[in-house]
Amino acid sequence: MTTAAQASLNPWLKASVPALVVALAVGAGAAAVRTDAPAGVVFAVFASLTFPFALALGAVLLDRTEHPEEHEDSIERQWTTRASSGAFFDTVVAMGLTVFATSVLDTRGAPLWLFVILALGDFAVRLAVIRRREA
Repeated sequence: MTTAAQASLNPWLKASVPALVVALAVGAGAAAVRTDAPAGVVFAVFASLTFPFALALGAVLLDRTEHPEEHEDSIERQWTTRASSGAFFDTVVAMGLTVFATSVLDTRGAPLWLFVILALGDFAVRLAVIRRREA
């Protein structure tokens, strides 16, 4: 196996044990709360469906691959791109966790406008922090 192949597998291997722990905890939590199916079935379904997503999220968070900068853009454009990318990622994670929690706990979902406010606020804070650090 080459060094590049080992580097690309490394985040996945590091994320596998925490992902398994998270999946088992979610399965146990769902089995304890939900009453619409036998506990063993609920545990198996939620644990097996949680594992790949927890693994992927962990691998993304642990990946430290450097990406080249685009030199054609202005610094303000780079700041805006970085802030909006981070805000988008945070919003998608928040929405995913909310959908996940509402399905596990069998409750109603959160209104969409909350996520719009979260995204706009997150973008504004990220942009202000980036400007302050790099200006």
